[in-house]
Amino acid sequence: MAKRMVWVTAVLGAILVWPGAGAAQVDYLDVVQAYADALLEHGRDSRGEVTSPLVASALDRKTFGVPEAGDIEGIRTNDRMLTGANPMHDENLYQVLYALSEITGDRRYAEEADRALTWFFEHCQSPATGLLAWGEHMGWDFEQEKPIRDTHEFFRPWVLWERSYALAPEACQRFAQGLWDHQISDHETGEFSRHATWTRHGTGGDNEYPRHGGFYISTWAKAYAQTKAPQFPDAIETLVDYYESLSSPATGAIPCSSSPARAKIMWPESSLSLAVDLWDSAGKVPQALAEKMRQRAAKTDAVFLKLAHDFGPDGIGFVSGADIDTLGPLSEGRWTHTQTWATGYGKMTDAQEAMLCYLRYKQVGLDGYKRLMLGAAARYLTSEPTPDVTLYPGPFGDVIFLLLTAHDLTGESKYLERADYFAQRAVGMFLDGGSALPRASTRSEHYEAITRADTLMMALLKLWERHNKPAMHLGLVYNDR
Repeated sequence: MAKRMVWVTAVLGAILVWPGAGAAQVDYLDVVQAYADALLEHGRDSRGEVTSPLVASALDRKTFGVPEAGDIEGIRTNDRMLTGANPMHDENLYQVLYALSEITGDRRYAEEADRALTWFFEHCQSPATGLLAWGEHMGWDFEQEKPIRDTHEFFRPWVLWERSYALAPEACQRFAQGLWDHQISDHETGEFSRHATWTRHGTGGDNEYPRHGGFYISTWAKAYAQTKAPQFPDAIETLVDYYESLSSPATGAIPCSSSPARAKIMWPESSLSLAVDLWDSAGKVPQALAEKMRQRAAKTDAVFLKLAHDFGPDGIGFVSGADIDTLGPLSEGRWTHTQTWATGYGKMTDAQEAMLCYLRYKQVGLDGYKRLMLGAAARYLTSEPTPDVTLYPGPFGDVIFLLLTAHDLTGESKYLERADYFAQRAVGMFLDGGSALPRASTRSEHYEAITRADTLMMALLKLWERHNKPAMHLGLVYNDR
């Protein structure tokens, strides 16, 4: 660890702004290993009466203690985990650890990931509901040995179900059942709230964002593939039928929720995320249900590709809000269109939504998604982040993934060169001061997983793979949607 810290100090002291040098200026693998080593050696749960292999979600970058962390612009206070762990905030850290074992042959990385996930599934599940202490609002407090807050909501899709079932199959199945029993309020219609209570049954309605429905469907499909329990296809079909009942007869668009204030408004990226999960999950369920899921996903394709997305010189980027009956874009409010760098609660950048388009493009091969993705990528060939915007590590990871994907699709070296450019910029911005842990933002001095340093590190590892082992296919799954 000491050797890596010396390396980080020396290299980062020399990099401020990358003016066009080659990829060799920073060894991305060294950066990622230093980050992983720091968290595994100094970021574990050593507080309170019970220690565990869980990884802290927030740390002082030098002392590795609880940070003195002020507000982070765009991050809500009740989403932060300053005193504990949240595996959903660290999901890509676990992907990185498994990949590091594959690259280096050092099984310690994968073994430590297994230890942390096993402990979490075995100790952080509600005995009353089966829900896990993770997600948008919850974590596991190291000192209190209990959940941080009591509201369960997915933060990201969980793409590690295969490994999780291998480690803790009973807990995984119980969680899937808990999603049906305690997240879905009306088992006849499928109405639900994205919020549920961990300690007891407590959910509601009018808050059934499509992306969250997709996360549940993916969870149930995996549970069915493992157990063949019939309640899981039934749960999936109930939700698919519910979204169909909410959708516009004129266009097929799904509203962002059934609440009166939003019943005529769609959030396109939320519906597209649902379509990705429907398609991925269809191969795990009975054929008749699979066909219904694919048909619902195809309706979303027709809607999304009709929207007035615009990546021309003065274009708005992606439409982030539209009328479900006319598909006309919203012109005011929080959700109108994406921006290149600025982000915040519930808002995607161009790169993040373009990567969502790519996930759907891989499934169905529609040229409209490819055009949008390449249009977004082209903006980053000339765009620069500006100092007036608070920048997080995660959006740089999104951009690197997007540019690498554009390089895959076109073979044009300019995309790979630009991915290197932003990788070097990110290292200089977030890994200053000799610490192996990235800063939470350009206006923060501590480390905090909620700003998605794990995505940046996974992108750096993907970039290392492209330069050094292009045939390796590490299987890193983009999941920030």
